Amino acid sequence: MIIPAIVGAVTFLPAIALNIALACGAPLGAYAMNARYKVIPQEVRKAFIVPTAMQFVALFVLLSAGGILPEIIPFLVTRILSFFFALYLTFYTATVLFSTAHKERTVMGSFAVVTSICFWITAFGTLNY
Repeated sequence: MIIPAIVGAVTFLPAIALNIALACGAPLGAYAMNARYKVIPQEVRKAFIVPTAMQFVALFVLLSAGGILPEIIPFLVTRILSFFFALYLTFYTATVLFSTAHKERTVMGSFAVVTSICFWITAFGTLNY
């Protein structure tokens, strides 16, 4: 499960980087929130902190379930979290693919589809242990 974990991690990094950039005020609003804002307003930027932290946890779980990072948390918890994040990313992918913003749908949607598939492959790979 090393290859899907690595591919999933690499394709997940743009979403994490986008959330960090949006939280810092970068003018990348065309890639998020249906392109409602060019620059995310100050009061909305705080809403990107929790999803970004959650994405880092998901990245850690993916790499841990794929056997790339050492097991810090029990494997059963890693297995459960890998299925949780696979399901979470599937719903995220659906929202991105149905976005009205062309850039969000094409660019971030492509990354989201590949990431979601890699999360599912890695999650099902944990059942072999």
